[in-house]
Amino acid sequence: METFTLPCASQSVGPANQLIGLLINTLLASQCALSPPEMWPKDYGPTALEKGFEEYDFIVVGAGSAGSVVASRLSENPNWKVLLLEAGGDPPIESEIPNMPLALFRSRVDWKYYTEKSNTGLGFSKTHYWPRGKLLGGSGSTNANLYIRGNKKDYDTWEELGNMGWNWEKVIKYFKRSENNKIEHLFELTGSQFHAKGGPMSIDYYHDVEMMKIAVEEGAFELGEVEHMDINADQHIGWANVFGTLDNGRRCSPAKGFLIRAANRTNLHIVKNAHVTKVNLNDENQVQGVELSLNDKKFTVKSKRETIVSAGTVNTPQLLMLSGIGPKKHLEEMKIPVKMDLAVGKNLQDHFAIPIYIGFHKNKEPSSRPIDLVDRTYSYVMHNKGSLSGVGMLNLVGFYNTVNNSEPYPDVQFHSLYFRRLTPHFSEYLKTMDYAPSVDKYLRKMQEKYDILCLMVTLLKQEVPGKIELRSTDPFDHPKIYPNYVAGQKDLETAIRGIRRIQEYEKTKAYSYHDPEELRIDLPNCDVLDYNSDEYWGCYIRHMGTTMYHPVGTSKMGPNSDPEAVVDDELRVKGVKGLRVVDASIMPVIVSANTNAAAIMIGEKGADMIKTEWKKFDKEDDVNTTEEENPGDKKESDTKDEVKEEL
Repeated sequence: METFTLPCASQSVGPANQLIGLLINTLLASQCALSPPEMWPKDYGPTALEKGFEEYDFIVVGAGSAGSVVASRLSENPNWKVLLLEAGGDPPIESEIPNMPLALFRSRVDWKYYTEKSNTGLGFSKTHYWPRGKLLGGSGSTNANLYIRGNKKDYDTWEELGNMGWNWEKVIKYFKRSENNKIEHLFELTGSQFHAKGGPMSIDYYHDVEMMKIAVEEGAFELGEVEHMDINADQHIGWANVFGTLDNGRRCSPAKGFLIRAANRTNLHIVKNAHVTKVNLNDENQVQGVELSLNDKKFTVKSKRETIVSAGTVNTPQLLMLSGIGPKKHLEEMKIPVKMDLAVGKNLQDHFAIPIYIGFHKNKEPSSRPIDLVDRTYSYVMHNKGSLSGVGMLNLVGFYNTVNNSEPYPDVQFHSLYFRRLTPHFSEYLKTMDYAPSVDKYLRKMQEKYDILCLMVTLLKQEVPGKIELRSTDPFDHPKIYPNYVAGQKDLETAIRGIRRIQEYEKTKAYSYHDPEELRIDLPNCDVLDYNSDEYWGCYIRHMGTTMYHPVGTSKMGPNSDPEAVVDDELRVKGVKGLRVVDASIMPVIVSANTNAAAIMIGEKGADMIKTEWKKFDKEDDVNTTEEENPGDKKESDTKDEVKEEL
């Protein structure tokens, strides 16, 4: 048996050294097994560099939460050749561990976006930091894995805006199509009405235990709020321990769920670290394919049928505008020839979150010890269990209507985080937030005295959308992001009402047991105002509020009567042949929940639309039909009833 040379080997007669060496070898092997290169689909890039690219039926740009779905589903047809282009590479070990999303921020798998300066984010050292995943699975490989779909009203509103086939009853089957739900009691409650088994995405509970959830839940219950076993069913007001995209204590990203199962298909080529720089259009606005940069070399790749852009809410509008598809005035300012005048980059929406910090257990003995981290690491590496298999308090969420909580739909979502006194996780959190020095210093000082509960008021709708514009014509230059947070008075009023609700929680018996103290952060511009006044909280919101990492809407779906619509309800880019957008950027209105589940659903529905149209065309071609119609040019109503009711 081979072992390490142990520093204390001379103190053993042999067997102890062997056992300890075996333990170390086993731990290292388990670490390597978390995300080995052979686990992920093979990179076709080296072959393309050597032999060049083939011609493909479909090119998919972006292997994120929607693009992974689209490429996998289209390649189910062995007669279609599909190329998937991803700007990043394989997910690292940290991506596999549910408790480590913060470790991925500002790393090589992050685009590291920052917004432009505005009248919000004033308590941060820079502007609002927007992490976006740059790897297989996209942000679905870097987020906290929460699987929340939104509510019935969200999707019914999409259809009311003129997007046929996007109401709740129509989209629920696409949520279910992806799902391999492992929570048996959900089927006992509602049968198969809301959930399904056998899909690519494993859905399960987080298997860690955070006892402080009890205090937060019971505080809400004292005030008459309720708990739901399944917030993804038909009740949308109340609290829930939501489940996640998890498989045996590890992340089940869209890349893992959809691309690994497709890895051996010879008709699917996946190219990693390929940055698409332009979509090529001919004089008739027919898509010819794309241009890309790979290993510092430029390539042009042709698509025979369609190019599908699934690059995400930031990258999709940037790519479209670089290709001449966007607002005419802005493109002319950038000296880009205008191919199609569309409101690309407009309608940017996000969930704006305001943290309220509450101190618990002042100066009491810390409940965590340094050795606990060793125990947690061992438990996870060897058994996929323990705190690293979960997200602590983060999957405890509350949905609340600040105007009338008897209404069936919320206007805010409460997220929660808990940091025990003197534990290093809080330092990692503050590093990620990148607060201004005075704010950072104050919070670090408070953690020397308190356990800290952070309750976040998250606005579920945005009254006045923002926009994304090009910074330059360099495709590697980050675009300008104008989030336009709390630009509307209603948003500000909703946020203040949400803060008032948190203050009511603080007064409950459940909280009082922990000696709560609302931490008053050092904000000189706000401290001149009466503390706890609406004016004070308005100032606080503009200083401390920031993104919940859910940007959507910059390639808006809508009918021809909507001047801001970029794609129709088949996700075809208006006025362009053979081009679709299939990702979260098509949302006309942001959903009232974390957005990853909806992005996966959009991928499923978009892929189904494409398959339905082209399958019909292929069938007509097989029988030598003389009609020469490009399925991508069909009228909006042609394929509404063709989508099969299959799971």
